[in-house]
Amino acid sequence: MSSVRFALLVVALILAYQDSLADAYDTEASFSAAASPAETLRRYFAALDQRNGDPNLDLYTPATRHMLRSWQTTETQMANLVNTFQLCRAEEARINSGRRFAVIRYPVDQRQCSPWFFEFIDGAWALDLTMMQRAIRFGQNNAWRFERNADHPYEFAFVDWTFDSQGFPVSNN
Repeated sequence: MSSVRFALLVVALILAYQDSLADAYDTEASFSAAASPAETLRRYFAALDQRNGDPNLDLYTPATRHMLRSWQTTETQMANLVNTFQLCRAEEARINSGRRFAVIRYPVDQRQCSPWFFEFIDGAWALDLTMMQRAIRFGQNNAWRFERNADHPYEFAFVDWTFDSQGFPVSNN
């Protein structure tokens, strides 16, 4: 191999390596908490769609990262979650008056589409799965309901809804 070809090969390898580093950086950035709850949720679904079960993603609250380190989520579970929520029509995020907590919820008749909770940390909206674990349960046909005894800072987003004795949301229409 001539020295010119060798030099071109080295340059090509360096450029390819730099591109792979940039791609890795972009991937990590895309799985970080965002400036809006909706964007953080979009990034979460993108991570699941890529079967990225890393519990240390920056899009999670610190408590969620801690919790997820002891959980095992299968690729099938990730795919099922993405497929279920692709059919859901999210409402606009509801943010509390102190701008510390937010909720993305779905219409009452979309019972398989549980709400998502977010906390504003270091200038971005991080996904809080710990509160979902404590406050949300699933009944028949995978319909979500609130655990009746679980207090949480996200109740502000549901003051316009009523709930039955089991914690299932009830349509007011």
